[in-house]
Amino acid sequence: MSTVQSEFYPIQRTSVSYSSISSLNTLDLYLPPPSSSHPIRLKYWIIYIHGGAWRDPLITARTVQPSLNYLSPQELPIAGIASINYRLSPYLTHPTNPSSPDDVARNARHPAHVEDVIDAISWLQKEYDIGEEYVLVGHSCGATIAFQVVMGQWHPTARIASGTGDFKMPHAMVGVEGIYDLFQLKESYKHSEYAAIYQEFLEGAFGKDETEWLTASPGNADFAHSWKNGKLAVIAWSKDDGLVDGLQLFIMRKHLQEEENEKRKDLIVQLTGKHDEIWQNGTQLANAIKFALLELEGLPSSAIISSNN
Repeated sequence: MSTVQSEFYPIQRTSVSYSSISSLNTLDLYLPPPSSSHPIRLKYWIIYIHGGAWRDPLITARTVQPSLNYLSPQELPIAGIASINYRLSPYLTHPTNPSSPDDVARNARHPAHVEDVIDAISWLQKEYDIGEEYVLVGHSCGATIAFQVVMGQWHPTARIASGTGDFKMPHAMVGVEGIYDLFQLKESYKHSEYAAIYQEFLEGAFGKDETEWLTASPGNADFAHSWKNGKLAVIAWSKDDGLVDGLQLFIMRKHLQEEENEKRKDLIVQLTGKHDEIWQNGTQLANAIKFALLELEGLPSSAIISSNN
């Protein structure tokens, strides 16, 4: 996917290195004109994490691009958009671009994916002084990684790119078609045509010890203690997804509700379309982000929900 022209984000920096670990430790930046929104209005960065089952080399940071022209910084409080690449797990059987055992960029195992994303956010916090004013968005396994960031278990000071260890959690999270219980994903599809594929990519990313899958699953996290500055958690899902079933939505919604965090709003957004269509057509991913931004501003977001029914 090549760079896209956007009237809203004319300043674009692609493949910016945030770490020297591998060739995939890069991010793309999309910046609006400086005068594109009200100067006093609190603005948020959108930080996006792509999906791809932790291993697909064709699903990259560029998958945010179809959404750019549906996210107007004149209408929404957006300071900038960053989309993160991270090291991938092995994919020896990929039909056109199989991984090599010698490639550092494509032999990662948990927690390398989330550590890379933490490094990328730390780089952004240092370079752009974004602090807590960002919305962390992830699609599919990107949603898993996003919520793993706020689980707070993989933040060793030595890995913080700024060198200070002063990592700031986001004000808001948006999980889109996300995977929140790794073991349950395997169970849901163990009698389907995808059974072997799901087993393979889960083991490739997290190993064969399924007890480690449980500790890595956001549906088992203690966000009340790890994400104390959280204001909003949005879980977005389409009943037409086809690759991630509604049980993942149910598990995460139930877990967030059981925490009973009065400082944080936990909301569900219904999208339309198949799993990858959510980002491919741009509108659905953009709608989930718009919903979160309007909620953060205390503005009506019901129109966005209605447009997805």
